[in-house]
Amino acid sequence: MSYEFSPVKTDDKAIKEIAGLLRFVFPEAKKYSEAFLKWQYKDNPDGTVVGYNAYQNGVLVAHYATIPMKAILFGKEERGVLSLNTATHPDHQGKKLFTSLAGLTYTLAAEKGFGFVAGVANANSTPGFINKLGFQLVGALEAKLGFGKISVSESDREVQFLKQWNKEMLDWKLKNPAIKYKIKDGLIYAPTDKTGIEAMLLETKAFSVKDNAINLGFRPITLWIGINAAINWSKAMYFNVPKRMRPSPLNFIFKDLTKLNRKLEYKKVIFNAFDFDAY
Repeated sequence: MSYEFSPVKTDDKAIKEIAGLLRFVFPEAKKYSEAFLKWQYKDNPDGTVVGYNAYQNGVLVAHYATIPMKAILFGKEERGVLSLNTATHPDHQGKKLFTSLAGLTYTLAAEKGFGFVAGVANANSTPGFINKLGFQLVGALEAKLGFGKISVSESDREVQFLKQWNKEMLDWKLKNPAIKYKIKDGLIYAPTDKTGIEAMLLETKAFSVKDNAINLGFRPITLWIGINAAINWSKAMYFNVPKRMRPSPLNFIFKDLTKLNRKLEYKKVIFNAFDFDAY
């Protein structure tokens, strides 16, 4: 089988065919509407999608996409890309299309001046990213359930990776057509697929974002997902989510697109569910 590879486009026709493939491959994922992909791929203030498609006889059969992001990386703000959506039609699986599309995507990203790729991989995809695409497995995201606020230390410890948010990016994120966020007491929450559990995502006090929720319901349980060694869990009413209750371990992965071969230390990374496409 021969395939044609081309960079992902964001015109209406391209968005429609990508949405169709994603919905076919992931029928239970309701978020993959054309409106969602336009918001994610085209409207992002940090830049438009960087990715590749594979076609056979003019039909889209595989897709891989990253979106631009900014992060403080080893003390300096740097442009990188966040690994997101990937799909291969069942009739074309086993043809190494994902690794081909990913390799082309990272080459294109480097040519555009992006310095890194970051992402979250589940248990099934992690070996491919590490062994075939040269990613670093930084470590597993923590998952905590509990009540109340979370205490974060204000120490001057070194941070090697921190996703950057500003008012423009936050406004864009809150327009996600697939999720209705709640903002209460300066914190952003999102519903989960479990009744009575809300995911705590980001503190907004630095961005002058108004609350939009009178309350969060009757004493909802809060879910926190991420990496942050500055959080003092001993002073919080939270406990680890048992592994048997998690759909799949989530791993933070990183790939340097420069020639510096930079690696991250787990305890010097700050990353949470709002920083990727979990919510």
